[in-house]
Amino acid sequence: MKKRILVFSADAMVCEDVDALRQLPNFQKYLAGGCEVTGGMRTIYPSVTYPAHVSMVTGCYVGKHGVTSNFNFTTTNKDTQWLWFSKNIHVEDIFAAAKKQGYTTGAISWPVTAGNPNIDWLMAEYWMPNPGDTLRSSFADAGSSEAMLDIIQRNAQYLPKGYEKGGKKNFMQWPQIDDFNIRVACDVIREHAPEVLFVHTGTFDSYRHGHGVFSSYLDEARANHDRYLGELMRTCEDAGVAQDTNLVLVSDHGQRDICRAINLNVLLADGGFIDTDADGKVLDWRAYCFSNAMSANVYLKDPDDAALKQAVYDHLKALQEEGVYGIGHIYTAEEAREKEHLYGGFSFVLESDGYTSFGDKAVRPLVQNFDVDDYRFGRATHGYLPDFGAQPVFVAKGPDFRCGVTLERGLVVDEAPTYAKLLGVELPQADGRPMEQFLR
Repeated sequence: MKKRILVFSADAMVCEDVDALRQLPNFQKYLAGGCEVTGGMRTIYPSVTYPAHVSMVTGCYVGKHGVTSNFNFTTTNKDTQWLWFSKNIHVEDIFAAAKKQGYTTGAISWPVTAGNPNIDWLMAEYWMPNPGDTLRSSFADAGSSEAMLDIIQRNAQYLPKGYEKGGKKNFMQWPQIDDFNIRVACDVIREHAPEVLFVHTGTFDSYRHGHGVFSSYLDEARANHDRYLGELMRTCEDAGVAQDTNLVLVSDHGQRDICRAINLNVLLADGGFIDTDADGKVLDWRAYCFSNAMSANVYLKDPDDAALKQAVYDHLKALQEEGVYGIGHIYTAEEAREKEHLYGGFSFVLESDGYTSFGDKAVRPLVQNFDVDDYRFGRATHGYLPDFGAQPVFVAKGPDFRCGVTLERGLVVDEAPTYAKLLGVELPQADGRPMEQFLR
C-alpha cells in the first residue's frame, strides 16, 4: 500500500525556534505529540543550503553526492553559477526511488531540483536569472511542466513587487517569496495531491542573515511558519489526504553571528598565487580561495604540482599562525575527506575562527563590508563545521510515525533513508540509515 509524506524544510530553522513554535496553534494541531530529535540534526560540511538539501534527499555526504557549494567553482561572478540543476547530483535521490515504485512526486522551491525528471509537479528554487526572462519562460527552463507553469502563473500576484526585473535580489524577497511558494504548494496539493511532496522556505535564513541568529524578527518568521503549516495541512484536509499524510518539519543548518568578513584571495595575491588587473579581475591564478561563508575550499590550478601545494600550504599556515585573518583550521583534502566526507577537486579546506566569514575578492579592501544581499556577509551566516552553533531540526507526525518518541541527536544524512523506509523504497547509495525508532 502506498504511503504519503510531506516534508517541509524551513531554511536555517533551529531547535530554539521549535521551542517557540510549540505554543502556536498549527504546530500544536499537526505536530505536537509526534517524533522529534530534541538536540538537533548534525548537518553536513560545509553547512550551506544547497549541499545540505541534496544530502536531505539522497542520504549522502557532500563528497559522494557532488554538490560541495551553493555554486559551481568560478573565479568570476558567483551569481551566474548557482547550482540550481539536479544534473549536478551524482547519486540517486528520494524522488527517483519513489518514482520507480509508482509514487507521484512534487517539489516546491527545493534547492537543486531544476530539471529533475523524477518530479511530476516541479517548481525548483530558481529566480528568472537570464536577461529577458518571464516567469513562464524561466520556470520552463528550470523543468516545470505546462500544467505546473499554469499554477505558477496563477499565483504571480503573491510574488514580491518588481519580480519581473528578474535576478535574486528582485525575486527572492522574504517573506513574500515564501507566501508565493506556499500558495503554489497548496494548489499542487489541492489539484494533484502528489504522494511525495517536498517544500522549502527561506524566511528564517533571510532574517538571521540580516539581523543575527536571535532577534525579534524571528517572532514574525515563526508566526508565518505556523501559518504555512496550517495552510498546507488544511489543504490536505480539503483534498481528503490529511489522515494519510506523514508531515515532517526539517531544516538544513543553523547560523552563527559574525564580526567581519575577510577576502582571503587578497592574501593569496600578496603571496604571488593570483594575478589581477587594476579593476580586480582575476587574470591568472595558481591557487584560489572559494568561499562557503564560514569555510572555504582552496583550489589549485594544478593540483598535482607538489611544490605548489606545499607553497600554498605554507602560506596559509603562516596566515593562520598570525591569528588575525580568521583562519581557525586548515584541512588538507585527505583530512577533510576523512573527518567530514568532504571532497571534490580542491586541495585544502579552511575553517573559520568562529567569528569570521570569507569572501572571494582578490583586491583590497581585505575586510569586506556587511552586505545582506550576499548570505556570506550578513550579520550571521553558516558554512562552518556541523557541531558548532544552533542546530537544525527534525519533527514528524503522521500515521507511519510513532507518537511521543524522541532522540537526543540525529544526522541529516539519515533523513532520506527514513523517508525511503517509510515509503517502502530503496536508496542503496545512501551513507545514512533509517531512524527506525520513529517508524511504526
